[in-house]
Amino acid sequence: MMIQRIWASIIGLASTVIGILKYLSYINIPSSDAFIHIITGLGFIAGAWIRKGKYVEITNLCLGVFYILFGIVGGLNWPHIIAGAISIIISLVIKPARAI
Repeated sequence: MMIQRIWASIIGLASTVIGILKYLSYINIPSSDAFIHIITGLGFIAGAWIRKGKYVEITNLCLGVFYILFGIVGGLNWPHIIAGAISIIISLVIKPARAI
């Protein structure tokens, strides 16, 4: 579960920062993309930290699918597609440790 939380925290922080940098005029992306980056970034962070990551697995899965679709609709934006694929893979492969 820790790997899922770390991934969601990193991708969430990166996405949020990218969105904020648009509004500070440091990067040139459409305002709608910046807004989506902020919302999804905060979603990743919330999934990683609310109730100690109880919802991080479903967060990584759902937002991973969203990022792949966002990347395809955005004209094959490979960074979005790759981030989405990594999120999905992590959500499906990394499972929490079970008590013995």
